[in-house]
Amino acid sequence: MKKNFKILFISLITLSLQISICLTESFASDTENKIINTVINDYKSFYSGDRLLRMGIGFGIGALPANTGIDDSIQDWFQDDIRSSTTDDMSDVFKEFGERQFLLPITAVAAALKFAAPESPIANWGAYSLRAYATGTPALLLMQRATGGSRPGETNHRSHWRPFEDDNGVSGHGYVGAVPFLTIARMNEENKPVKYLALLASTFTAWSRINDNAHYFSQAALGWYLAYESVDAVFDADEKQKGLTVIPVISPDTVGISANIRW
Repeated sequence: MKKNFKILFISLITLSLQISICLTESFASDTENKIINTVINDYKSFYSGDRLLRMGIGFGIGALPANTGIDDSIQDWFQDDIRSSTTDDMSDVFKEFGERQFLLPITAVAAALKFAAPESPIANWGAYSLRAYATGTPALLLMQRATGGSRPGETNHRSHWRPFEDDNGVSGHGYVGAVPFLTIARMNEENKPVKYLALLASTFTAWSRINDNAHYFSQAALGWYLAYESVDAVFDADEKQKGLTVIPVISPDTVGISANIRW
């Protein structure tokens, strides 16, 4: 059942992404090519050599607490000294931002607003968030299995990495709940108060998993980190498409160049 739900989630993301981009282009004749190019460019950005190296370093850092006693120490400290009825109440709220069945329809509806208001910040937020989900979710599902960590109290192996023995090495809630807020932060680079508040809010769902004793610190942190790279990849893909493009033009009657500037 869990596996089928994950497959359905990926399918819905892909479908929603296609719909949102179609609406963005508003029935343009080359919509299909633009959909394909957008997806390809997002994946190229996410799986670029420098990003893969950076993610390798990030997961390498995450392996330290996961495969030592650090995760256990943090978990014991938090459960014994920090967790309370107040943090539980807060966690009940923050956890909802990591629920895929809620966040996917919300971002899809927001992206669909591009049909009526192409420049709407809400519509852009929805489109960027959907693209980030579509780009990063396959990596999330892979790394959950590849790391093979278990939840607190689930097995004697705790958070230790046992490749393909379990699927909780990266927090899915932490990932899903971070994407919308990281998107807001990236959309407000010049508005520092909003940017930093959104960055802070992006950690709340991951924090809730630690509070609820549902994930270890390393698992929650890696979920957030994967969301960060997913959002960053989508925005980088768009930025790389901007600027001056010069293309040679050769025809029976003309020889020259064509310049295209995007901003």
